[in-house]
Amino acid sequence: MKILSISIISFLVSFLFLGCGTSIKLSQYQPALLKKSKFIPSKNRLLSNELPKVIIIDIDNNNIKLAKKSNLGSSIATKINSLLSSIKSVNILKRVKKLSNDKILLEEVKASQLSKQLGTNVGQADYIITGKLSNANYDYKFSEGYYTTYNTKNGPKQEYTPPSIKYSSCVTGNIKIFELPILKEIKSYEFNDCIQSHTDVRSPRDARKKDYALVRQAGNLGADTISYELKNFFSKKGYIYEMRQKDDDIIIKTTLGLDDNIKENQEVEIYTIEEVENILTKTKSKDIIKIGKGKVSNQITQKNSWIIVDELYNNKDIKAGDFIKIEYKEGFFSKATKSLMKL
Repeated sequence: MKILSISIISFLVSFLFLGCGTSIKLSQYQPALLKKSKFIPSKNRLLSNELPKVIIIDIDNNNIKLAKKSNLGSSIATKINSLLSSIKSVNILKRVKKLSNDKILLEEVKASQLSKQLGTNVGQADYIITGKLSNANYDYKFSEGYYTTYNTKNGPKQEYTPPSIKYSSCVTGNIKIFELPILKEIKSYEFNDCIQSHTDVRSPRDARKKDYALVRQAGNLGADTISYELKNFFSKKGYIYEMRQKDDDIIIKTTLGLDDNIKENQEVEIYTIEEVENILTKTKSKDIIKIGKGKVSNQITQKNSWIIVDELYNNKDIKAGDFIKIEYKEGFFSKATKSLMKL
């Protein structure tokens, strides 16, 4: 118990002081030479506020009886919609619910192809997110009541634990991202999450034979698990256009700001684009290379932010036109809450 208390206190202290290392004063930093990238983005791209357009289709229940009765596929899609909307880096399009998934896919492919032919926006999507369930179950187990005897300074004492029922549900499946117009699968994420609840009862007859809400909670837990992968995939780029230095400390200015939902102390990854030649085919391609990591400082405006560079890999140099992306990770409290839900 003492060790646990010390651990909790240590965590709270570290949490309270979290972010102190991201407070900087720009006047203490001197301008540093920033070479231009060979692949610096165009002016139109830098000024464009257009976000990737995404459609989220109900997850396929795969003819699983419990999933269909729980409306599980639709529930997971709704949860993903909510989680992705929070990062403000995608434009989630709405479509007519009464259309079948196959019909929606066909219409989106047609719209995307038409947009490409006309060279204009016809309301088409860039990506489709959907998936398929492979398993969904629900179970419960009755436990008899029992007495626990323990010693006190006034002698032995008994404590009664009443009968209870433990309910559990597990959901397994995948979430996939398809790129239009060719419906190419570019990412796939697996999830397998369970949830439990306990209720005191008088007898086994009090058991809930069905609990569709618990099944949906398990599915939503799965959606939350893979949401960090989805957020990182769609994380908006912030292009680098200024650098300053104080001794060995480097800060960089980017095009991400409060309008992009960026916040102090968020972790970011730093990327560059390099040209790579295939010696076999004599062809060249562009590779996106991760060259470092950093954190968002306290210097943020609506349109830009200063990033503290924590580390650069392999002695790579930062160039104007390189970019950052926010790295989304599950926080301590989210993990702790999930652990409690699974007990």
